[in-house]
Amino acid sequence: MIALTRYQVALLLRSHRWIPPAVLYVFGVVALGGIRLPLGAGLAPALSWAALMLVPAVAWLTRSILIAEPSAARACVAAAGGPRRTQIAALLAAVLVGVAFGLIGIVWETFSAGLPRTAATNAIRLGAAFHVVGGGLLAALICLFVASAIGALCNPPVVRRPGPGMLTTTAAVVLAVAWKVSPANAALRTPVTGVRTSDWPHGVPLIAAVALLAIGWAVSAYFAARRDG
Repeated sequence: MIALTRYQVALLLRSHRWIPPAVLYVFGVVALGGIRLPLGAGLAPALSWAALMLVPAVAWLTRSILIAEPSAARACVAAAGGPRRTQIAALLAAVLVGVAFGLIGIVWETFSAGLPRTAATNAIRLGAAFHVVGGGLLAALICLFVASAIGALCNPPVVRRPGPGMLTTTAAVVLAVAWKVSPANAALRTPVTGVRTSDWPHGVPLIAAVALLAIGWAVSAYFAARRDG
């Protein structure tokens, strides 16, 4: 699995298909974040916005890696490593690159917004800083899992045609961000992120995101085995 994942990461980087999702994420975090968030809004909303932008970026990154390989090369890799393992390796490679996106966004927002400080001495409040950054990391992880599930369920081999694949991916991203039933939406509305209060019980959004990820990857692997079988 490690060799297959390394192959998929190398394939994605060589194909340059990672560039549009990367540009989307950087533009969303830097440009749109500066417009969306008022000056001095604080670190928590900034980290929440960076997590939100992972949903479209990683969903399209997953689509990019699933369509990057030519049919003949995909058949050879599937014959050598197994279609299910090859599909899971491709999805895992997209998640790893998405993790890099998320870490870059968190570092950028941390340096831009600054860590929480006391008003009197301007000293960093370590407890509050760990709490806010930890909440931002959790929100980013939930959004990453939801985005990966969207990419797996809305693109080849589940949805093979390019037009329906792009439309369903876009629609699913909008629903994941805007719909209150979505764990990504719930993660962005927690008290830690400083946006709005979520009605979800504590810890449930992460469990729901992991379940959605497992279902999405299982369905994608199942269809990959049928296609290459």
